[in-house]
Amino acid sequence: MQLHNMLRFKTAWAEAAGPQHDVVMSTRVRLARNLRGPFPGHNGPHTLKKTLDHAFAAMKHAGLRNAAYFRLGDLDETDREFLVERHLASPLLAARPHSRGLVVGSDETHVVMVNEEDHLRLAVLLPGQQLRAAHAEVDRLDDGLSAVLDFAFRDDLGYLTACPTNLGTGMRASCLVHLPGLAMTGTVGKVLDGLGRAGLVARGLYGEGTRVIGDFFQLSNATGFGRTEGEILAALEKSVGAITARENEARSALSSGAARLLPFEECQQHLSRLRLGLAMNWKIPSDLSVVNELTLSTQPAHLDLLAQKALSPLDRDALRASLVRRRLKAS
Repeated sequence: MQLHNMLRFKTAWAEAAGPQHDVVMSTRVRLARNLRGPFPGHNGPHTLKKTLDHAFAAMKHAGLRNAAYFRLGDLDETDREFLVERHLASPLLAARPHSRGLVVGSDETHVVMVNEEDHLRLAVLLPGQQLRAAHAEVDRLDDGLSAVLDFAFRDDLGYLTACPTNLGTGMRASCLVHLPGLAMTGTVGKVLDGLGRAGLVARGLYGEGTRVIGDFFQLSNATGFGRTEGEILAALEKSVGAITARENEARSALSSGAARLLPFEECQQHLSRLRLGLAMNWKIPSDLSVVNELTLSTQPAHLDLLAQKALSPLDRDALRASLVRRRLKAS
């Protein structure tokens, strides 16, 4: 498969389909697997190439005969970056292309990285929230490869992996969620803070070590050790469901013009931009005196005095939003 030809194909995991697809763009379930012996980071060029050849042959035997097989060292930087943007290769794999490989199914649902941190990283990507379906599919691929490859496994530790956080099941289940409503209402941080108690973590658009772009977050299990695959999936399902409900509530509030939340720092940032526009004589239906007043009156103690009681942070954010909306509308 030529990389430029991939532009013509539909990326199955990005289709507007699957449960909760308006918030959950896609689901990925990935399994880290290693052959017995040193991990890729400790292998020389000859061993890495031997592993790559062996893995490619095993995957064809396991049912990926019609997939596209890429040797990253044969691709230029633009091609490798394209695969990262397509969520098929990790930034780490693309940055170290020599004797690294990637196998991509015809609809980009099945993906296998070779010689990244681990010898193999098997993944299935589906649209919407389809954790159970993605897990069942990647499990079938794992079974097929286990029949022809000797994976590193210990009864007391589970599957052995380069990173301790993947030890055990070797599984990283994730949902790519779009949370603009929570971001706009300033509550996304508070909502995501609770993930740690469920053994989950939020990452950026391209996974671990990447930043949040466009209000997209990857929600996934933090580790693969100490819980079964079923327990990990259940915890992620529950949290994704709760966050999806909160996002839909925020979207509903934004669209209906109902009461909103406006944290202090976000308020000051918006007022700063509004003040700049007025100072530059832009045609904005307000004036500097109102903006100056709001800069002071939306501070926490000012709001408590206005309410004549000590407000909770949430009530304070709601009062601040109401005050700003009322004063700007009046001006």
